[in-house]
Amino acid sequence: MGNVHAREPAPPPSTTGAGSEDATVSLSGIGAQVTKIHIDGVERTHEDLVLRKINPVFQVRHFEELVLKAHEARSDLQDLGCFSDVSIHIDTAEEGGPKDYEVTFKVTELRRVVGSINTMLGNQEGSLFTGLKCPNLQGRGEQFQVDYTYGSKKTNAFNVRYMKPFHDDNKTILSSSIFQQIAEFPPSGFKELNRGGLVDLSFISAPNINHNLQYEACWRELRPLTKSCAFAVREQVGHSLKSALRHILTVDRRDNPVFPIEGSLFRLTQEYAGLGGDVGFFKNEVWLEANAPIFGPDFVLQGTLNCGLMKALSDGKRITLADNFYLGGPLNVRGFDMRGVGNESDGNYLGSDMFWSSGLHLFAPLPFRPGRGGFGDLFRTHLFLTAGNLCQFNRNNHIGDGNRFLENALRNFRLSYGLGVAFRLGGIGRLELNYCIPVRCERGDKPAPGLQFGVGVNFL
Repeated sequence: MGNVHAREPAPPPSTTGAGSEDATVSLSGIGAQVTKIHIDGVERTHEDLVLRKINPVFQVRHFEELVLKAHEARSDLQDLGCFSDVSIHIDTAEEGGPKDYEVTFKVTELRRVVGSINTMLGNQEGSLFTGLKCPNLQGRGEQFQVDYTYGSKKTNAFNVRYMKPFHDDNKTILSSSIFQQIAEFPPSGFKELNRGGLVDLSFISAPNINHNLQYEACWRELRPLTKSCAFAVREQVGHSLKSALRHILTVDRRDNPVFPIEGSLFRLTQEYAGLGGDVGFFKNEVWLEANAPIFGPDFVLQGTLNCGLMKALSDGKRITLADNFYLGGPLNVRGFDMRGVGNESDGNYLGSDMFWSSGLHLFAPLPFRPGRGGFGDLFRTHLFLTAGNLCQFNRNNHIGDGNRFLENALRNFRLSYGLGVAFRLGGIGRLELNYCIPVRCERGDKPAPGLQFGVGVNFL
């Protein structure tokens, strides 16, 4: 955090009566105007970009407004992606009247090259991350990054990315990347190799409403993990080319992304594949989350709903196992193995083109509140009830008959409940240890009663 240094203006006469030791001073009643602004430490960053952020400081009319505007300018400068630290110094002007002030912003620019090696936890896997980054590459917050990630479950990814912010009111950012990703999926019996490129345009249309417009071109190869994997898997191995447009709409009004007390989250992902290549589908996925405190802010009731539908194109293009939806595991329908719900062949889970899942949670502090106000606040206990189902939409298309469509979606749904402890990991993820009791399951499912461990970012 930066520091604000200001010379205190002379206080006005006391308003509490003669002999009183206390005097109330209203900063909004002290007139002030800024005559000079100094910027120290700028070398590579373009001057017009900095001036655009500090110009509002010249428009202040009283001292309170001066302090607030200086803080806002400091925050805007830090958001440029050009500086590692910004501090403020406010002083009376050397030349001028008693209401004239000078403001100095002292900035420290990011180094030209930054390297990092760290570990990450997420989506049931630990990873080693190494990266090399060139921030503020052209003096306007651009960033060039090369990184490599190696996971504990034989996954690895190599990514080269360039990001260009436009610094407009919509916070528009254009980024492009070239990637290679390798991942294994033992429950489904295949290994996936992806090589391709992604272009992403992100912007906000209103407060808390974010859009991502993406184009992805990806050459994919599916390989069987073992010689004994199911024939339904082996008949889909080989190469495919996916060319897709994607739109992600996110409306996040939660007060905290990990343990929210109130607020809601809505995310809609729409993807159209078939602009080229041999893969073609139209996919929609919705995520809903609502949080509300009960009996005070320490007890929070949370409801979640996640559902998806994929429609095959009619021009002969195909859908592969890598495109399907999967269900089961500690991140969604608890009490089942990873991908352990739904369509199965010889022990390999094949996923489906339609699914829904829902959860109801009651979060509470640890019993007797140990470590309150410190380490103990990183933990939550919770009771949960989760349910979900996988369906075949393209095979049993009853969209024209609402009753039959609903019956197909609700038939033989899975249900589980339990209790556990959740632990906050940084500011975006969490870890859960739950005791799970599956109540409803179907033939071919892999229920996992008892203790179940989960780590990730998005939990149902």
